[in-house]
Amino acid sequence: MDRPLRLPQQDRADFETELGRALAAPQVRAALRDAGEEARGVERLRRTARENAEYVLAAAAPEYERYATLRADADSAARLPVDAPARERVSGWWGVLGVILPIVAAAAAAVLLVLGYVLGLSEDMEVLGRALVTAGWVAAGVAAVCLLVGGLGLLGAAARGKGPAAEEASGLGELVQARDAWRSALAERGLVPFLVAQANAGRHA
Repeated sequence: MDRPLRLPQQDRADFETELGRALAAPQVRAALRDAGEEARGVERLRRTARENAEYVLAAAAPEYERYATLRADADSAARLPVDAPARERVSGWWGVLGVILPIVAAAAAAVLLVLGYVLGLSEDMEVLGRALVTAGWVAAGVAAVCLLVGGLGLLGAAARGKGPAAEEASGLGELVQARDAWRSALAERGLVPFLVAQANAGRHA
């Protein structure tokens, strides 16, 4: 009976996949032919590789250690609480400042300016008209400032929102590369040489 691999469940499938590929490698097939075991030697080698998995895995230990470390870091980051509501509240306030307030202030400025200039045509209302015109230009200035500050705030909030996503994508890409590097090392330095040696040992047995 095959001994269970001392690997996390998620890595056992990778080991079995690379073992199947290594058993089909030209070097291993050639060694089996030379030993006269091409027909029945594959299962013997598969069983032997599983029984000596710790020895085979040791050949790719540095790559696996890096892969396992990156995976642990990714798992820890995935468990961290994400304060999405807080980010949404901040974006909401910037939206109010950058969109709603400028609209309200601009509408008020338009009304005040129109009334001010109309009333300014009358000598009796000239003072009030000037006051309304002044208030209208103040409101227009407030609208411009809110639009500028709110727009910059929205851009900043969007940039901060993209930051974690970009870091996560970069981390996942590095994790995939580390996994591929481990699997390549497992096959090239571990499984294929081991299987060839076992096939040759069968020939001399």
